[in-house]
Amino acid sequence: MKIAWFHSHLLNTNSGGTRFVIDYAIGLKQLFNHDITIFCDCANTETLSYFMNAGITVIQIDRFSTNNFFYWLTLPWRNNWKRKKLQYIELEFDRIVNSMFPMNMIISNFNIPKIQMCYEPFAFFYDEGFLKSFTFQQQLFFRLMKLLYQGYDKAAFTKMDRILTLNKTNLSKIEAVYGRSATPVYAGIDPKIYHRAPTNEINRIRKMHPGKPLLFHSTDLSGIKGTYPLLDIIKHLLPEFPEIKLLVTVYVDIPAGINKLNKYILEMGLESNVEYLGCLQKELLPIYYSSVDFVCQPGLNQPANWPLKEAMLCGTPIIGGVESEEVDTYNGTKINVNEIKKSVIILSKIFAKDRTKFSIDIEGLKQSYSIDNCLGLFNDLVTKV
Repeated sequence: MKIAWFHSHLLNTNSGGTRFVIDYAIGLKQLFNHDITIFCDCANTETLSYFMNAGITVIQIDRFSTNNFFYWLTLPWRNNWKRKKLQYIELEFDRIVNSMFPMNMIISNFNIPKIQMCYEPFAFFYDEGFLKSFTFQQQLFFRLMKLLYQGYDKAAFTKMDRILTLNKTNLSKIEAVYGRSATPVYAGIDPKIYHRAPTNEINRIRKMHPGKPLLFHSTDLSGIKGTYPLLDIIKHLLPEFPEIKLLVTVYVDIPAGINKLNKYILEMGLESNVEYLGCLQKELLPIYYSSVDFVCQPGLNQPANWPLKEAMLCGTPIIGGVESEEVDTYNGTKINVNEIKKSVIILSKIFAKDRTKFSIDIEGLKQSYSIDNCLGLFNDLVTKV
């Protein structure tokens, strides 16, 4: 089957949205022998290399992306031009998968089966908590863009033959915004990669980064990741846990944001308790997950989280946000990262708990979230639309 996969841009290789496209497009080709072509506005060389090595063609159809102010102001003209240029897709492909606004506006009238992979209702339009992480001017701009384009976004959704999403929590949100029911397809994890590291590797990491307790946090520094409130919580935990250490990796290339982070760490006097690791290589993640006491991803409006699942496959307890579907009463805890005092109380109790008291159902995780199982479900839903 020939599948055209549309995604807005592929400029941040390690972001969740891009990573889903990489893993699932390559998986559809390798496991089910589909002929996949990726269409996006633009892509970076690292992402292009992943697809090239897998024998997947990427067609870039713009010089700019949604990261660009001018792009938004010229969106209707850009979409019309792209729609005309891509009309041949109706004749040459069997299915379309779309995974990000505004590509749904381009392909909505193409007369072949269309599957919308909705990570969540488009956050820049519908997620007030997400918008609060931007400057006042940026918030004002995106509220204006919402007025201009949300009608087109919703109209495009009505023309999709099937809606998929990443978790059960999103189902009610999609219903409320778009009036459509969706089917959850979780982001799969490869248990051949994510498993507990050898004891000697764990001891090496613990020696490199001494801390009691030792925590790990992965972020793109957007407001929904809760990174800055988490630093405030660490500050408040110091009297009780003076040796606490938070390891932070930033998986996108944003020098200004990283400079701001490091400056804030110094201003808060946390340089002995917070260590910035840079962009940690993917192959090192299982070792770090295995070596720390907790993987800490207390995001806002993030029901499903890759690092939390990966950490549990490595046998490590987790600290999630209030919506985190991964957390139960045995494998860790949830906190509302914006409620600092309550979070400090919750974390103080969990840090005092014996590590052996945590229980993680690794076999159950493999069954529910292994990449092969998730890809199988995804393939069924795409091909049988």
